[in-house]
Amino acid sequence: MVGHWPHVRGRDTTAGIMWSVAAALVPAAIFSGFVFGYRAYLHIGLAVLAAVAVEGLIQRLRLGRTTLGDGSAVVTGILVAFCLPAQARWFVPVVASAVAIGVAKQAFGGLGCNIWNPALVGRAFVHVSFPTDLNPSSYPVLTGNPFVGDVGTAAAGMPEGVHAVSGASPLVYLKECATGGLAHDTSVEEFSARLPDLWRMLVGHIGGNIGETSALLLLVGAVYLIYKGWVRWQVPLAYLGVAALGALLLPLRLSAAGEETTLAPILFANPSLAPWFVGYHLLAGGLMLGALYMATDMVTSPMTNKGLWIFGAGCGGLTILIRLYGGYPEAVCYSILLMNTAVPLIDRWTQPRIFGHKR
Repeated sequence: MVGHWPHVRGRDTTAGIMWSVAAALVPAAIFSGFVFGYRAYLHIGLAVLAAVAVEGLIQRLRLGRTTLGDGSAVVTGILVAFCLPAQARWFVPVVASAVAIGVAKQAFGGLGCNIWNPALVGRAFVHVSFPTDLNPSSYPVLTGNPFVGDVGTAAAGMPEGVHAVSGASPLVYLKECATGGLAHDTSVEEFSARLPDLWRMLVGHIGGNIGETSALLLLVGAVYLIYKGWVRWQVPLAYLGVAALGALLLPLRLSAAGEETTLAPILFANPSLAPWFVGYHLLAGGLMLGALYMATDMVTSPMTNKGLWIFGAGCGGLTILIRLYGGYPEAVCYSILLMNTAVPLIDRWTQPRIFGHKR
């Protein structure tokens, strides 16, 4: 008699995993309203509704089984909104979610068949289509946050009745540092005066996209998912580690008063500033969100342990290379999408030897 071989079956289900991921993102989503106001909640709601509606419509047109209850469309919608600024126009999250579900997911056959992370494909599409919405000159941040107080010195002397301040994303200044704005003798005080302090960066009371609100809350949710085994820790560890090493050891264009511009890693040019420079790179932008929730997507990441390390390291290396030498201050989205493309090759290179067969 010929039959299927026995598989080890676990108790985890797709729906259970997806709804747990959504729950892990809820604390950061709630906190985003304290930072950016009601528009953060509006964008999250619109993105989730659009993702669910498009998925249901396409599955109905294909006359297939409707899988809205598995929660994957909800997770995609939340992540799409997290990649957008709160002041973007209302239709931007709708278009991003429609592309994420309709093009990046359902066009390839649905959950488990897509090549690229759907949320990042949606984000990349609207980044090209609506550049002014995705690259604002400043980000409004509410003052009087109950967790961290006012927004630094900019809010301290503001007249009564002012409830928000606008400022550039910290990545903009980090980009200036990488292209010649950082001197050999810059002190930690001078450097941090241009940026929020690291505690505020960790908590998330800073300008940026909705998902850049709180690295701390994103970490809390990711720790739970790692504990349950639904997020593979190798990817975020390799991602963050390589990004940190790159910020330390890759040469920057450094200039001091009266001297010509030279190339030198921050670790050797200004050792006292190096930990701060690395800390800001890890906490600024969407790096934490990408490393913990985007790059760890089960469908679009490698299947082997060795492949996970290679994939995470590639994401981190591309991110820091684009940040330091490219023309775009943020690089998480395109770094992960590029490495998603390489996943089949990574799996082929790193597949384990089958017992009884040659490698």
